[in-house]
Amino acid sequence: MIETNHLIEKVQQCPHDSTLYLLEKLPCETGLFASNGNVLYLVPNKEKCSPISIKTEYLRVETNIFVSAFNPSVSSFENGCYNYVELQLSTMNNYEANLSAFINLCLAHATYKHGEEFMSFFDSLVSLFQLPREQQYKNLVGLMGELLLIEYVYQNFKEDLSLFWHNEGSSSRLDFTCPYANFEVKTTLADSLSFTIKHNQLFVDSENNYLVAVSIEENNSGRTLEDLITMLLQNPVICNSMNFSVNIEKEKRRISPSEITSRRFVLKKIGCYRATEINPFTNIPDNVEDLSYKLNLLPFTWVSFSKIIPQKQTIKIIVL
Repeated sequence: MIETNHLIEKVQQCPHDSTLYLLEKLPCETGLFASNGNVLYLVPNKEKCSPISIKTEYLRVETNIFVSAFNPSVSSFENGCYNYVELQLSTMNNYEANLSAFINLCLAHATYKHGEEFMSFFDSLVSLFQLPREQQYKNLVGLMGELLLIEYVYQNFKEDLSLFWHNEGSSSRLDFTCPYANFEVKTTLADSLSFTIKHNQLFVDSENNYLVAVSIEENNSGRTLEDLITMLLQNPVICNSMNFSVNIEKEKRRISPSEITSRRFVLKKIGCYRATEINPFTNIPDNVEDLSYKLNLLPFTWVSFSKIIPQKQTIKIIVL
């Protein structure tokens, strides 16, 4: 884990002389550098990208740039052609949160993509930093529920749901699209099991759709969202993909940074309901569109995940 405040101090100590100063060496010959008060992610141009220069409000990208070391005998990087994306710190508000997201995604790109598919990575960054900053409590609660479901399913059924989380980004119709089932997660702090349902989202093509109700409680003895995210990212078995890292940073930017580290929650219970069994309207008139309503799940029986998630096959080896 790279400490953001420590990195900012190092950037502030570097001269503004158009020289690249190494901050952190990352995997696969990539690294974070200070450059004129900004933070820059440098990647070898292994894909031989043609020269490109793009600048957005927060980011700048350059490809196929020749970089030479001031002292090659001690440099960690060989002279050659590189691509880089630079995060503009001086023109941004709340730059600590933005820098933290930038660092986490650069580290994920270096680790999971080995510094390759650079332009796709840049497109992901542009999309991320253009997202609206909706710092609403309901986004915190919703994300907490979805991540608690990932943790719960792995702990009890050894299945990594992170691979199927928001596979189509913000346009995903349901939260988890798995080969065997689709899950839409509703999280509540109340004792009630009433949730607002978008009918077409859950009940169109609903044969393999499930509604997962996650009940949580805000409690000082619980965990923060940051605690839960850190635990998932440090797990060597699950949550190890570029898609998961990108989605985490996207969702975090829709939440107040202070609430990510201050509000604590405990999981009370998780229930899963088959969409075909809770559908209150089997026939919707053609002239009715975008139907939404409150649905109380209390009268319905929940389904065990053991009946949904395929059982892992084990092979016994007998030594004679």
